[in-house]
Amino acid sequence: MSDTSSLIQSLETSQDQFEHYRVSLTPTLEDRDVGELSRALHAILPDLAFHEGQAAAAGIALGHLNAGADVSVVSSELATGLLEYQAARQGEDFLAGFARILVSVKRAVPR
Repeated sequence: MSDTSSLIQSLETSQDQFEHYRVSLTPTLEDRDVGELSRALHAILPDLAFHEGQAAAAGIALGHLNAGADVSVVSSELATGLLEYQAARQGEDFLAGFARILVSVKRAVPR
């Protein structure tokens, strides 16, 4: 499996993880009273935001890779995307997830 194929698989896995995590939360939040719901949301929102950041970055990367872009171009696009999300004042958990994908793409850039 080439580096790009491995990277694509990793990016798709990140998107899948977010979707599975998001779906798994529904039963956790159903049928809770207000106090319990507030505590549950406080506990899970950082993880949800982290996985959402990974999924957002993975989506951007996959879009470019599937269009035939070089991994170094994808890395540059993700770096720009991270700055744009920071400027939009996304939460630090979202940004951490986004940055994690940026790092994995940078590692795949041939030296």
